Amino acid sequence: MKLLPIAAGLAVGYVLGTRAGRAKYEQIVDNARRLRDNPTFSQVGEAARNLTTPPSTV
Repeated sequence: MKLLPIAAGLAVGYVLGTRAGRAKYEQIVDNARRLRDNPTFSQVGEAARNLTTPPSTV
């Protein structure tokens, strides 16, 4: 019987999540794309990769 409350909670979460739905998802994706395409963000990412990548010994 413990499965019923979990299933009900999942169903309610799904319904509420789909109401925010596509518009919110599109907003998140659009913001992520703008961040990815931002030159400053790219420079910071490159600097972080250079700090974490060991120098080549070949």
